[in-house]
Amino acid sequence: AEEGASVIVVEKADHTAVCRSGQWAVIGGETNKRWERGVGQANYVDPDEVVEAVMTECQYYPNRALLSKWAHNNGEVFDWFIAAKPDLFISERSTDPLPAVESENDCSIWVRHYPLPEGFDLSKERVKEFQSSVSFNPSQQPVLAANWQRAEEAGAVCYTGHFAEKLIKEGDRVTGVFVRNAETGAYKKIMANNGVLLAGGDISNNPEMNAYYAPDLVLNGIQNMWSDMDAEGNFTNTGDCQKMGVWAGGRLQQKAAPMVHYMGAMSTIGAAPYLSLTLTGKRFTNEDISALQFQSAAERIPGKAFYTIFDAKWPEQLQAFQPRFASTNYVVDTPTPENLLINDVHPYVTRDAIEQACQAEGPFSIIKGETIDELLSKLENLTDIAAAKASIERYNELARNGKDLDFGKPANRMFPIENGPFYAFQGGMNVNLATLMGLVGDEECHVFNENDEVIPGLYVAGNAQGERFSVNYIPTMSGMSHSLAMYYGYVAGKNMAAGI
Repeated sequence: AEEGASVIVVEKADHTAVCRSGQWAVIGGETNKRWERGVGQANYVDPDEVVEAVMTECQYYPNRALLSKWAHNNGEVFDWFIAAKPDLFISERSTDPLPAVESENDCSIWVRHYPLPEGFDLSKERVKEFQSSVSFNPSQQPVLAANWQRAEEAGAVCYTGHFAEKLIKEGDRVTGVFVRNAETGAYKKIMANNGVLLAGGDISNNPEMNAYYAPDLVLNGIQNMWSDMDAEGNFTNTGDCQKMGVWAGGRLQQKAAPMVHYMGAMSTIGAAPYLSLTLTGKRFTNEDISALQFQSAAERIPGKAFYTIFDAKWPEQLQAFQPRFASTNYVVDTPTPENLLINDVHPYVTRDAIEQACQAEGPFSIIKGETIDELLSKLENLTDIAAAKASIERYNELARNGKDLDFGKPANRMFPIENGPFYAFQGGMNVNLATLMGLVGDEECHVFNENDEVIPGLYVAGNAQGERFSVNYIPTMSGMSHSLAMYYGYVAGKNMAAGI
């Protein structure tokens, strides 16, 4: 719309600016300079290293050109995106207080993992998670709404409560779309001179597609998290755009990428890599791995559940771990009520948080014992206390000797469990945030047919865009999916307006 094009948006929810959460990967740009993450600054993340890490962890299925264009240019587009909300508060450090949320229009940017823990060196990590991300608090919705207002002022129109059901083709070219009014049942025929953009989300709430393209989700009993509803009271993210694209001659990527990451004790220490034991008392993995890798390791153990165990020295130990998605390295003495939760995850943990969690009930409660024997006796689902005690003794021995002969965990993150009191919490399968299975195309947001030829008039962005991730959605940088969706929505809009 900013380019002078006439824009019609079709939205099957009953409102605009539909979104969830708010983590964003941002490389370079003006906003990042305040944290020394701008080009040439001390904390700048090398975009080519990020791309190579994603390619490697996704087994080289993604489209490298698509990732590379995003990695080198998304910072400037992020600056454009947040400029729509000039009253946005931006934190200077990860432990700084954020303003209280008093209305649906209130929003802040919280910088993730800044400053980095003293002495941390990413180059020494075997599995790298690049720290150049932010989170919108309480979510990105107010910023998205501000951008829609900007588009509306430029002449864009949104048909809410309408379902796009079939693309219109004239010869090989896509020239429009048939949409259904949920309230009246009547159909509209919308013609598009410059093109149609498919940006309708992922396939996670389509049971048939999810079971076919991501059968492990069904095998492991993993539930979907997305809860937004359409105007008819059904879940969104049902693969509508993927199906329309295929019916118009497009094709889907080879392998889906489910977004399932172990989150740990979200109310306190998250997925901190302390000792973890199966319900039969056996250690099963190197705990110092990503949230995705830990989820994968847990999927193969009996009952798909486990206990994480640590001792009273956890505050000192926590700060020695790699800054990761779903974890915190910041331990503070005084809580700041205004920002205890950022997108349902604690940005830091207070020294008394573990004791408080021991008094709580629910999925994030923690169990305490003055001795190892007392702690193990309180773990209701532990079936072999003797095996668990032997596993702890073995772990302590490996930690003292400075080499994990069993699973290869780095010695500097092996801490003996020997200082009471002792703590544990039970973990298991996490929810699926999205199942990314998109239409194959290029970095100009075109869609390809079975012969890798561009389908004229058809564009794709967001979670309907294929080959951004494959096999799994990996946490190389927190919020990559959101960032890619916004960036390529911007690219698609520019290209459609210009006829590219």
